[in-house]
Amino acid sequence: MILAVLQARSSSTRLPGKVLKPILGRPMLERQIERIKRSQLIDRLVVATSTVEEDGVIADLCKSAGVDCFRGSLDDVLDRFYQAARQHNPEHVVRLTGDCPLADPEVIDTVVRFAVDGRYDYASNTLQPTYPDGLDVEVCRFAALEQ
Repeated sequence: MILAVLQARSSSTRLPGKVLKPILGRPMLERQIERIKRSQLIDRLVVATSTVEEDGVIADLCKSAGVDCFRGSLDDVLDRFYQAARQHNPEHVVRLTGDCPLADPEVIDTVVRFAVDGRYDYASNTLQPTYPDGLDVEVCRFAALEQ
């Protein structure tokens, strides 16, 4: 199974609540979820947010969008990501960030296909930036994440 973990929180220091800012009348995060769901290779999507009270709005949005939501540590982002993935025991985990509403499902699928077909522990389009900011995709084997 290929699991996408979309990391999102309300406590941005530069623009608090940015993932909830409206784009054409709907929260940015909701727009991004719609785009990620168009991926042909992602089997499941979970939003990973924090347990702080203000991120309850994100959990509510996920519920209304029919998307799983995991709530974990605000400060330990890696643990939050890992715990969100661990519940689903995927073969591969795709890391996406909640402030990129123009996520491209074809770019996501290209990176996933590269990682899976190449049997790589990790693959990304960020190490040598070839795409504009906002199209970042990272894929890793869950076993490598655990290690």
